[in-house]
Amino acid sequence: MLSPPPDTSFLILPWATIAYLRSKNRQFQEWTYRQALTNTIIKVGLHKYISLKRTPSLSLRPGFERKRFVLIEPAGPEFYSGIALDEKTKPETVGATWYPKRPSPDFILPEDQHVVLHLHGGSYISGDGRTVTCRFIAKNLLSYTPTKYVICLQYRLAGTPNGLFPAQLQDAISAYAYLLNTLHIPASQIILSGDSSGANLALGLLRYITKFNNSSLLPAPKCTWLFSPWTNIPGARDLAAWNNSPNYKTECTPASFPAWGATLFLHDLEITKAVEEHVAPIKHPFTLPSPMLVVTGGKEVLCQEHREFAQIFKALPQNESLVDFFVSETTPHDLFMIGWIMGFEKEARECAEKVGEFVNRLGYSSKG
Repeated sequence: MLSPPPDTSFLILPWATIAYLRSKNRQFQEWTYRQALTNTIIKVGLHKYISLKRTPSLSLRPGFERKRFVLIEPAGPEFYSGIALDEKTKPETVGATWYPKRPSPDFILPEDQHVVLHLHGGSYISGDGRTVTCRFIAKNLLSYTPTKYVICLQYRLAGTPNGLFPAQLQDAISAYAYLLNTLHIPASQIILSGDSSGANLALGLLRYITKFNNSSLLPAPKCTWLFSPWTNIPGARDLAAWNNSPNYKTECTPASFPAWGATLFLHDLEITKAVEEHVAPIKHPFTLPSPMLVVTGGKEVLCQEHREFAQIFKALPQNESLVDFFVSETTPHDLFMIGWIMGFEKEARECAEKVGEFVNRLGYSSKG
């Protein structure tokens, strides 16, 4: 058979449509025809999306989500300090979407249930936490983990005037404070969660809470879930490292997507040690205040980096029993983002079940 065109070119699509009819031509022979073809379609689509260099746009209107969409105001000034303070970038009102519905003002959370604050992926340049991008992960977490509600934050995106670092961290702080102080949800029943860039942000929020060191204002959450975390944003600008990965063939994300996201997110940011702790957390492990689960796809470019990341954090004596690691062996980057598109529903369910088991092992804490 003729050699395939470049895998980020539209020309590969007609080739793949025919070639993948035979399993031996697929990126991974155990994948179905749908999985192989959609992997290629996503890779081409993301590469072309980047080439347009469109400025991200977010709306604070309810839209399709209607009553499930809420506005979150900035917390009090006492919640923002250190790395979260910036002369130009200030906390702003942000949106968020509740799943399966918005809780009533007088709702009572059963002691064996949790509220998940989820931070979506998209290389900090796409996504909004709304139904199209987050319904799949919310459905799985609600179905297979002890979760009563999921709230997906619509944090500010890089590439916009108000989206410069630390805008996203400020928004995450506002959302966490909203759960604690407006809805009065005990920290012991809040779980931080994020996929890809959102996992980077979730870890950044956890680091911030730890450094903030004021449990009366920002107590630590029950635990943190990191799905395919972005652990080295500056490193994403190295296209060759991504393209030369042993897993590049089975990866659905082209090198250009995280590279452009990193370029916009970092912009002209001075990478001080304090900043590097957030943008390259793999280089700066810290003592965790509560357990953390790291999930990766066995067929994604970052799989080995995720394994190293988990090992580095687990190597700290205080973290030895707090870090867990799970590999979804046959899936590419960000299972809960692409699973419904590529036909990985079974793998997503198995992953969510593992996440549920992780939480259940922690037991339940008394409220307060």
